[in-house]
Amino acid sequence: MLRPERAGSPLSGGLVMSGFELPPEEDFGGHGGPTEFDMQDGLSLALSYLEDPSDVPCPQCGPDTIEIVAFLDAKGMERGAAIPTKPEGDYTVVLYCHQCGRAAALDLSRDEGGGTLDTA
Repeated sequence: MLRPERAGSPLSGGLVMSGFELPPEEDFGGHGGPTEFDMQDGLSLALSYLEDPSDVPCPQCGPDTIEIVAFLDAKGMERGAAIPTKPEGDYTVVLYCHQCGRAAALDLSRDEGGGTLDTA
């Protein structure tokens, strides 16, 4: 469930979003959607992804609920463009939890001073 589907489209770099379903209608307290991952949850997701990208548990819901939705070019993200890429070099990985409906974008680009990891 964690690997994006492959397709032959040269424009997408061979990666496409999978056909995931939205969680059932829920009352989000007038906020229009589920709460965001907080900084602690983002760090947990990032560490889990770096340890084993095929096994990233949701900090709230547990294992087998997170899916990798896309790999995006990190430089393009800085310019506000979502450009699909391969999970190599500087990239951002987008994760989605099928149970709680929250998503996270983990910036896995490296700066010249060593390495950084930003979560959004």
